[in-house]
Amino acid sequence: MDHPVRYNFKAATAALLISILLGAGSLSAQTQAESHHGWKHLKYAIFFTSYDMENLLADPAQFKKTMEYFGPVMPDRVYIDGVGRGGKVDVPLLKEIAARFRAMGIEADGAMVATSLRGGPSAYNNPEDLASLKERMQGLAQVFNRIILDDWLFTNATDPKSVADRGNMTWAEYRTKLILEQSKKYIIDAAKEVNPKVQVVIKFPNWYEGFAENGYDVKDEVKQFDKMAIGIETRVPETQHQHIPIYTGYFLQKWESSADPAKWVGSWLDNYGMEGQSNDYNAQVWQAVLARTPEIILWCAGQLWPTNPSSNVYPDFVAKLPEFNRVAGLLNGKARGVPMYMPFGSTGEYNIAGYFGMAGIPLDPVTTFPKESPISIFCLNSAKDPNLASELLGQLTDGKNIFITYGLWKKLAEEGTEFKNVLSLLPYSGQVSGSTFGLLQGYRETTVKADRKFTFPGIEVTTWPETRDVTLSREDFDFPVLMRVHYLNGTIFILNMPSNFYDLLRLPVPVLDAIRQPFEKELGVQLDGSGHIAMYLFGEKQYVLYNMSNRIEPVSLRFDTTIQTQGWKELVRNEQVKATVDSSFAHFPGYPHFHGPVFSNVSLTLQPYEITVVQAP
Repeated sequence: MDHPVRYNFKAATAALLISILLGAGSLSAQTQAESHHGWKHLKYAIFFTSYDMENLLADPAQFKKTMEYFGPVMPDRVYIDGVGRGGKVDVPLLKEIAARFRAMGIEADGAMVATSLRGGPSAYNNPEDLASLKERMQGLAQVFNRIILDDWLFTNATDPKSVADRGNMTWAEYRTKLILEQSKKYIIDAAKEVNPKVQVVIKFPNWYEGFAENGYDVKDEVKQFDKMAIGIETRVPETQHQHIPIYTGYFLQKWESSADPAKWVGSWLDNYGMEGQSNDYNAQVWQAVLARTPEIILWCAGQLWPTNPSSNVYPDFVAKLPEFNRVAGLLNGKARGVPMYMPFGSTGEYNIAGYFGMAGIPLDPVTTFPKESPISIFCLNSAKDPNLASELLGQLTDGKNIFITYGLWKKLAEEGTEFKNVLSLLPYSGQVSGSTFGLLQGYRETTVKADRKFTFPGIEVTTWPETRDVTLSREDFDFPVLMRVHYLNGTIFILNMPSNFYDLLRLPVPVLDAIRQPFEKELGVQLDGSGHIAMYLFGEKQYVLYNMSNRIEPVSLRFDTTIQTQGWKELVRNEQVKATVDSSFAHFPGYPHFHGPVFSNVSLTLQPYEITVVQAP
């Protein structure tokens, strides 16, 4: 949640819309709701704001209508923000509401949005704000054994006192230290004074690149709080102001939960501003399902309730509840991907991991240097590690490969490390645009024509050593997009991202295939197809593909070896899948001693927004 909003609902209108929304499309979910409580493979929780509490829960008759409306979700838990007007907790009312939920077999927990009563984020050096936080937590702790904090725990105060208190520290240093200390005293300890059994849950926002600057410290806060939840609110990536790629939701869950998997309680999504965007809303759910979250937390009841405009995503979500549950039950084996080094507290290229994932590169975020991996991905976030340059050179000395962004290479070169000697550049600056791409495989050059122009930062490398696997080609020069440099005993792949990162997903299929190719050996498979198709790997025999676009897309799983052609299945539709072996590259006419690779392909056609689970024999 990023926008506290006041809701006003009329019971009569809501009752009418309930009957409409709980129509034929949700019958399967309703049937399950009547037969037993809860889904077999997934758990859901619903968040009720203080305004939702007043409008949807306080009156017993309205409470009944509310839970009929949310009946298809079959929630295992609710979170109730019981902080009413003036920052006061209505303990008797909360106890009454909690008792109603518990009588239904639903766990009732508390919640607090840690905003200042003056409006906006709290100032953690302001006595009034601190006293208010303590009072609210102690009121909630009288009713609940678990209290979740909405992601407004951060601070951005720049008043004279905050500036003076910061001294010579950066805002990141000052705010992370301040919130760590004050949240323990006025939030965690305050609640435990009243209820020693209470667990306090910190929920992290979706804007990880601003964590430290605004006071969030994943590593130390996870240690301090009893539990953690992860925000995966990608909403409508192309138009809403945060512009967060869908796959970022999956990445954040894997990355933040690695701080302490045992403390991860769930993943938080919302429909704020998503009127008519049910596919993007369901995409958030799919990222939670594929990351195997312990619980899917729906923010919030009021936004999913008519007459809120964004509530129109709810019917399609309800209709898909059985499919979410079924796919969750199909997933088998440990998730795997290419290690991407993202130390906690780091900043870098905005949401770059999300674009890599939506380009069909499965990722495994790691917070310590991935020394054992044959190939890993490094971006500007990786530079948080002060020993990065020497560690990367160690990988190359050991015969391992590294895949880095041009932004990271430039930083390492400007710092005077050995990486300044990796590329021989000509003095070009600015940007270049074009629609023709050159591909180099060995000494074989091919040209791919796109249906639109793309713009990249302009890089000119000398002819030798040859480094250009993918280029943007003009009449006067081939400007590198993907460079391959053999250095020491390994290989460095350097990716020059488009000026508009979203354009990575629009690149022609052969160009995207060339960018994915460096990871084929590590993963044992490569996705061939358009952008907006993500691949998630489970164990050694399961391949999940998710088409995040509104287009019908042909895709292939490509293997650089001969595979068994019989016995491949698509588990969601319960269909056989065709596998073929391509040996056309094994022998070149006129070169009897040349032995090229044998490729195998498992091919499918994905419908818009379709998810598919491919099982190897």
